[in-house]
Amino acid sequence: MDKICNVQVVMPSAPDLILDLLVADGGTLSSQALCRAGALMGIGESTLRVGLTRLAADGKIARGERGSYMLNRAGPALSRAVDDWRHKEAQAVAWQGDWLAVHDAGVARADKTAWRRHSLALSLRGFAALRPGLQIRPDNLAGGLEAERTQLEALGLSAHALVFRIADLDEAAQSAARKLWNVRTLEADSRRLQAGLERSEKRLRTQPLEVAVRESLLLGRAVIAHLIRDPLLPAELMPTAPRTALLAATRRYQDKARQLWRKWLALPVA
Repeated sequence: MDKICNVQVVMPSAPDLILDLLVADGGTLSSQALCRAGALMGIGESTLRVGLTRLAADGKIARGERGSYMLNRAGPALSRAVDDWRHKEAQAVAWQGDWLAVHDAGVARADKTAWRRHSLALSLRGFAALRPGLQIRPDNLAGGLEAERTQLEALGLSAHALVFRIADLDEAAQSAARKLWNVRTLEADSRRLQAGLERSEKRLRTQPLEVAVRESLLLGRAVIAHLIRDPLLPAELMPTAPRTALLAATRRYQDKARQLWRKWLALPVA
């Protein structure tokens, strides 16, 4: 695993790269542009075109005119969650002290694919285990219980899980619930990622364009992956300033990366 500005980055698969680029661009990209980006990341044209076909078949992307593609914003919830990272903080509302809960002790683990989807849904929505089979998170998301139930189901939560609200926990359980998230690590990660973005942003000005484009793609996707999984804890459990600062830095960095990307695409193919 490589590092860029003290941030670990992972080379994307063809489908991941396609989705990342379509999210970042916000519009349509030609198959030629996507294949060129694949080559920059060491992904062959045939592999990338197979990725395009599979994503289109899964409804995650849509075909446009003349071999162009765009993100399908009516497609799977996971793709929409990635697409919406810029506005994630707007999902938070004032916390009244209650908790959203998922009881999944009765969910079978035998179907590993379904269990992974179930677990990923809980992780993406910021749930943590208070007891075996009982996952909770603060009830501080817009729309409350019904909206959260819909989000979880769309992301793959098992139909055998129960989603409900918990109020009036006893003192010991309330204290334990407040300590489920490693706030120090979350804060430190946000500050480290912000520092990495700011350092890279300065480097982008002096690097060869192809190098700058590659770095911005890899670093940007690493930071966005962190933001997507941010549990969006209320201020009563975690200071919001590190997350707010990281979001602002990421928006600025991605705007710069988009400019570099479009400039690189405008160059003739060597």
